[in-house]
Amino acid sequence: MLQPVLTGAAAENEPPMIEVRDVSHVFATPRGLFRRASAVRAVNGVSFEVARGCTFGIVGESGCGKSTLASLLIGDRIPAVGTIRVAGETVQAHLARGRKSYARTIQMVAQDPFGTMDPRQKVGPQIDETLALHFPLSRADRRTRTAEMLRSVGLPDSVCEKMPHQLSGGQRQRVAIARALIVQPQILICDEPTSALDVSIQAQVLNLLLRLQEKFGLTIVLISHDIRVIGHMSHAIGVMNAGRMVEQGRAAEVLCCPRNAYSRALFDAAPGAGRLMCGAEESAAVEKVTRKGIA
Repeated sequence: MLQPVLTGAAAENEPPMIEVRDVSHVFATPRGLFRRASAVRAVNGVSFEVARGCTFGIVGESGCGKSTLASLLIGDRIPAVGTIRVAGETVQAHLARGRKSYARTIQMVAQDPFGTMDPRQKVGPQIDETLALHFPLSRADRRTRTAEMLRSVGLPDSVCEKMPHQLSGGQRQRVAIARALIVQPQILICDEPTSALDVSIQAQVLNLLLRLQEKFGLTIVLISHDIRVIGHMSHAIGVMNAGRMVEQGRAAEVLCCPRNAYSRALFDAAPGAGRLMCGAEESAAVEKVTRKGIA
């Protein structure tokens, strides 16, 4: 079994914000006219840890189990086998106190922000509703906090009065990030947050997430099939294939010298993989020199 990788704060004996141990999840396929009943193991024996304030990137092709793993972390599904601990407690313990309580610990930013919005309601009231659900604030205070959060994600106050269809794809993703952060979570699960955006807008959203992570001390799990996105954001990387975590480690080391054959094939197939590997190799060299100097 692959050993979980500790980075950042967790390396200094601080408990990890996310701890996944031997997690598996199975989907039952019903019997059909010409098909026997079967079971699909979408996640199979996955283990990893994420330190406070760090980003763990999960990369793999479509159908490898990334999004199922995200739903297990967020509590939409309970693992058939294994344990997930978030902020020191199991997901089941969090959910026992209520989903609203758990939502103040962990939030998700989805691939399609438009699908998470009410198309008949303006943006401002949608964020306001989320805030009202979690905090006993006056209407004026909620409006102030909503405007402040929108400014934090690079949007003007006027966005509050717009309908979702009046926004660009990048603006809608920024609204989705603002709505997730308005309840002050410690952890953000980003499931393909830039895959539907143009390349230039992707870079803007990723850099925004980096700034917000530094500002709010966020722990991020970033899920993507794009190795360039993962390489740009992550402190550590896990590579998934057919439900298994086939390789994980510090981002520079995994990108520079992947040990698993599937990881090498996946990285080689990525556009611009050569430039990404070269940058990772330089980062790995700097990291080794730094660690040697500290030692």
